[in-house]
Amino acid sequence: MKNKQILNLITGLFLSTTALAQDPLWVRDNTWYFDNFVQAEVGWDVFRETFVGVAPAPSGDFDLLLFETIYKQKLFETGHCFGIDLLAMVMLKNGGHLGYCHPPYIYAAESPSPADSTVGPSDQTLRRAIQIMHGHQITHRFLLFLLDVIAQNQQRNGNYAYQQYIYYTAKDDPCIISITKDVSPADGGHVIVPFFAEDLGGGAKRLYVYDPNRSYYEAGTDGHDYYHNRQNFVDISASGNWSYTMADGEVWTGNPGSGGNCMVIPISVAGKKDRLPQSLFAEGAYALNSIFIFGNNTQLRQLTLPESGLQWLDEQGRDLEPDPACRMANVLPFIPQTGGRPDTTANQLYFIQGNEPVEITLEAGTEDGYHIGIMGAQAYLEVTSPGIGTDRLRIEGIDTAAPKCTWTPGGAVDRERRVTVRVREPVECP
Repeated sequence: MKNKQILNLITGLFLSTTALAQDPLWVRDNTWYFDNFVQAEVGWDVFRETFVGVAPAPSGDFDLLLFETIYKQKLFETGHCFGIDLLAMVMLKNGGHLGYCHPPYIYAAESPSPADSTVGPSDQTLRRAIQIMHGHQITHRFLLFLLDVIAQNQQRNGNYAYQQYIYYTAKDDPCIISITKDVSPADGGHVIVPFFAEDLGGGAKRLYVYDPNRSYYEAGTDGHDYYHNRQNFVDISASGNWSYTMADGEVWTGNPGSGGNCMVIPISVAGKKDRLPQSLFAEGAYALNSIFIFGNNTQLRQLTLPESGLQWLDEQGRDLEPDPACRMANVLPFIPQTGGRPDTTANQLYFIQGNEPVEITLEAGTEDGYHIGIMGAQAYLEVTSPGIGTDRLRIEGIDTAAPKCTWTPGGAVDRERRVTVRVREPVECP
């Protein structure tokens, strides 16, 4: 009996989801040997395994549009930090996941050195498992969680992130942290794993983290020494300012009123397989509609709710509307978790919660003009217009089979525009 009690104690300590101090050995024991890695694209088979209710083969359904424009390339070409972190934490919590057991570091890299950060694991099935988890950043459940944080105006508040980490770890629910450089999807995002909170007094705090761009098993300042020298933290001030030094030395920062996001997400949300955002089962306040801006030459300048007068961006169109009372709190730009690298892939995606009429102001940077799509649960409306310059579209009936697009006062009146609507056809689930 005594030996069994000792074994249980050792096992409990080994699988602790948080550390009792800024312990580099927690990182050693609970994270991967290899660094963050990239892949040019993934196939429909991985897409199908990532989400609930996806057809066995590509079809003309709306799922194919999301796969081709966002999932296939954009999610994976610049990094897998979300999937790397999420799989490690689910393995830690449950002892294993998708056929792989804790601890993660036992699985070899394709290269002998973890410094070869674009290579990844030698086991191709493990690579697939990481990619399945990486796709969870666009599940309906995950996006609704982020939109709830945005509705509370807490997405850039370091104090709120710290409190959420304390709250979820008290429930034995390991977390990841999503950080962004700013609100622009082009600047990308990064995901790190918090494992210890430190109150420095006077309102100053730190969250110590594992960074998948810095493997513990890599020698030097970008690996082993980074953790042993206690440099692996998100710094948080009494006023809620946060900062984190990326692997390339750039400092990402934010505060409750400006800068980048810093959001703590528990694995009870991020780790669950769920539906795609355009689910037919989501209605009313739970409905998520998608705005696709195709190519690299068109910029979103403003989103507005004409019935309430709320707008998403400031007058310059570069940051959020500074007054929370005047800001749309139901918009989530999809910022791919790129490992901190800029997102150079084509196409942008914005999620809007709810079905109110919305006005979209665009600026086309070339004579090719703009190409935009708006996807609701029942229909997909697409607008193309050649020519350089701005235009303002009003979209109504986004939740119906017959959405309508008109042009509001202030938009260009001499543009040639082509509007098409495609009604969603039910696809038999596997």
